[in-house]
Parts: sequence; structure tokens; C-alpha cells
Amino acid sequence: MHRKIEYFSKIETIESSLRKLSEIIKKASTYDEYVKLWIINDAAERNLYRAIEALIDIGKILVSDKKLKIPESNREVFLVLAENNLFPTEYLELIYKMIGVRNIIVHSYDKVDDSLVYVILKKNLKDIRKILKLLQEKI
Repeated sequence: MHRKIEYFSKIETIESSLRKLSEIIKKASTYDEYVKLWIINDAAERNLYRAIEALIDIGKILVSDKKLKIPESNREVFLVLAENNLFPTEYLELIYKMIGVRNIIVHSYDKVDDSLVYVILKKNLKDIRKILKLLQEKI
């Protein structure tokens, strides 16, 4: 039961963040609006980070539940899952890119590339939903 609550909590974090990101893109429908509104900008980065981090957490919980090899990095979480037929190998590159974006947001304290985040908001939120769906199928 405890694990189901953990999964549910992570899924809710992702869904909540995606709802907020969808609202953000409605409020800042052009790149110029997006960069002008720093509050929107900061909220987008924070919610994008939260969604990706929760995907990683779900992957880690799956690895633990299935008693698989302990991964040494966030990227390796999904490699271990793929090696055990719990994550499609054709989506590894996509999740690696997401992890890279998460790392940029977390570790680039001075400035995150606004255009990168904006493009993700406009074109790639569906990818987060797809990865979530793939993981939910294995829970």
C-alpha cells in the first residue's frame, strides 16, 4: 500500500506540473511575452524540473520494487529498466534529454536558456505525458 501512495504522489506531481505548464504557455503565448514575464519564466522552470524529477523518482521506485541492479545515475535508472524490459529502448534518448534539461535547470544557477524552456513548453509537454504513460504501464 505504501508504494502505491508513493507512485500516486509522483504521478500527481507530474500531472499538477503539466497543468501549470499548460496554463503558463496560455499566459505567455509568444516567446517575447515569456521572457518579459520573469515570474512566468521562473514558474515554468520550477514545474518542468518537478515533472522530470518525479519521472526519475518513479523509475527509481520501479527499480527498487523489481529488485534490479542499483543505478549509479539518473540516466542509468532508465537503462536498467530498459535492460529488464520495463522501459522501451527507443525512448531512452528522449528521457536522457529530459534528464539533461533537468540538470541544466538544477545546476545552471546563473541563467537557464529561456528559448530551450519555451520550446519544451510549446512542443514537448506531450513527451513527458508519454514517458509517464510508459512508466504507469509497468507499475
